[in-house]
Amino acid sequence: MHPEATADPQVVRWVVPAGTLPVVGEIAEAPDDLGQMLHFEDVTSIEVEAQAVVIRLADGQSWSGAGARVRDALSAALQHPQRWRPADPVTEDDMLRAALQDVLDGSVGDYIRSHGGEATIESAHARRAEVRLAGACTHCPAAGFTLRSRIESELRTRFPSLVELRATDQPGKAARPTWLTLRRRSVRPRKRTTPRQTITSTASWDAPLGTGDPLCAAAVDVRERSTHLPKAVR
Repeated sequence: MHPEATADPQVVRWVVPAGTLPVVGEIAEAPDDLGQMLHFEDVTSIEVEAQAVVIRLADGQSWSGAGARVRDALSAALQHPQRWRPADPVTEDDMLRAALQDVLDGSVGDYIRSHGGEATIESAHARRAEVRLAGACTHCPAAGFTLRSRIESELRTRFPSLVELRATDQPGKAARPTWLTLRRRSVRPRKRTTPRQTITSTASWDAPLGTGDPLCAAAVDVRERSTHLPKAVR
């Protein structure tokens, strides 16, 4: 158990292990000294979350003066979970909804929101929960992974009797995005706008050197080189 400060200086959120208390919501009665502090209004309200007990001190009280006494009273009261009485009746569905809301309000929800997504509770009944994924999560291929490995995993730590968690729109399977495919295009030769210029030569393979033909020298060079090749090649 450890305290977390809040925006309100009169309120401290005491983090406790998931499942420590079988109730959620506002508390009407608490065991022993903590109950006495609530009764005599040293503490004005106690609210139980899935993984925390939120305590508000009365005006005129300070955590620097009353913090140690509240801590000891809370620690002792947590040893008697069945003696905590909520202000309103709490059902198992309420426990499931509170656990799921705690997940979505925490680091898992922060992760989803940081990627442009949104997750809200659609229903929580008979140990089955349903969430609606919106924003960037709607057609994200990784939404199913987020649902199972993040949301469901964290929810089971807070509500171990969970039977099923699902998303309303089958994340990642709805409308598939269209991806741009880049293909290598073959380069076609450009058409010539002018007729191809053909160079002809009257030089004969056996013409003597010095005929004056512009291709004569090249022809002689090739002829001389070919004389060194085997007849089968020539």
